[in-house]
Amino acid sequence: MFWDSVTAGLKILTYWQTYAAGLEYLVIYILPMVILVRLNQQSTAGEGMRYISMLLTPLAQVSALLVFVLTLATIIFGFSDQATWRFPWDVLTKAPTAFFIIAGALVIISFVLSLIPVLGRLHSLQTLVLGGVALIAVLSMFDSVNPDKVQVNFVPGFWFSVGIIFMGAFMSWIGTVVSSLIIERIDFGDKRVGQFIMIPVSAIFGFIPLFMYGAWLGAQVKGGFG
Repeated sequence: MFWDSVTAGLKILTYWQTYAAGLEYLVIYILPMVILVRLNQQSTAGEGMRYISMLLTPLAQVSALLVFVLTLATIIFGFSDQATWRFPWDVLTKAPTAFFIIAGALVIISFVLSLIPVLGRLHSLQTLVLGGVALIAVLSMFDSVNPDKVQVNFVPGFWFSVGIIFMGAFMSWIGTVVSSLIIERIDFGDKRVGQFIMIPVSAIFGFIPLFMYGAWLGAQVKGGFG
């Protein structure tokens, strides 16, 4: 099951929609960070801007991640080879309560993760954890409108969990290395701008183990119907 999920997860990287949604993720995540840095440069309220940054960063991360997961959910689960570009906005407009409950829960989890000494710096692992919770929420949405419900186990076995955590840690290391190289080679004009931009770039590497977990969830659903 683990290697099947690895294969299915890597297959997601062959879809052009994955990269289009990834670009959308980066724009939603990076744009507020850049605006915040520019405002901070023009403001004398340094302490106040710091608190705004502490609030805005997880909000930007959660918003970008939710849009990404909702858009690619059918591909990640293996239900379809087409992304659902309207789905995030349909959920936001037609089920705003559910959307904001999920977003609020993810923001709280993001704050908790940021307080953990080591995990707080591993942005790819944070992506895996937050994205996994988002996938569970999305699968629950699908299940709520499905008359033939399938019992899904959201917690994988020990060795599967070890494999995904190891993959997440490895991707975090890769993301950190790539981010550091980009910061060294590109002049962003302001070091803080470069640091803010590299946070989502580093975090995006967490999508690979996230795809593996989503493929495992989707396999359970398809197996139940099969």
